[in-house]
Amino acid sequence: GIVNGMDVSEWDPTKDKFLAVNYDISTALEGKALNKEALQAEVGLPVDRKVPLVAFIGRLEEQKGPDVMIAAIPEIVKDEDVQIVLLGTGKKKFERLLKSVEEKFPGKVRAVVRFNAPLAHQMMAGADVLAV
Repeated sequence: GIVNGMDVSEWDPTKDKFLAVNYDISTALEGKALNKEALQAEVGLPVDRKVPLVAFIGRLEEQKGPDVMIAAIPEIVKDEDVQIVLLGTGKKKFERLLKSVEEKFPGKVRAVVRFNAPLAHQMMAGADVLAV
C-alpha cells in the first residue's frame, strides 16, 4: 500500500521541479500568486489572482468524499466568484459526475480525471484552499 503523507523534500516549494516558480518563506506571497496564475492558465481557467482558487486532489472513491464535493460545487460557485480545480481518478461514476459539473460551470470548474503528478504539485503550490 501507499502510506499517507508526502515526501517533504520532493514537495519542498524551494526546489520542487514541477512548480512554475519556486518560493520560500520570504517570497511565499508572490511565489504562490505566480503559481496560481500558472495553474489557472494550465487548466484553462481565467487568470485572476483575486479569485479564490480551491483544489481537490484525490482518489474518486466513496471514502474520499468526491460525492460530497460534487454536491457542494453548485452551491459554492452559484453565488461566489470562485474557481475549483479537481484532480483524480477512480470510480467511473465520479469521473463522469466531475466532468458534468465542469460542463455546467465553464470558467469556474475544471476536472482533470487522470493521474498527473506535476499538476498535483502545481495545485498544491497555487491553490488558495485545499479541499481534503
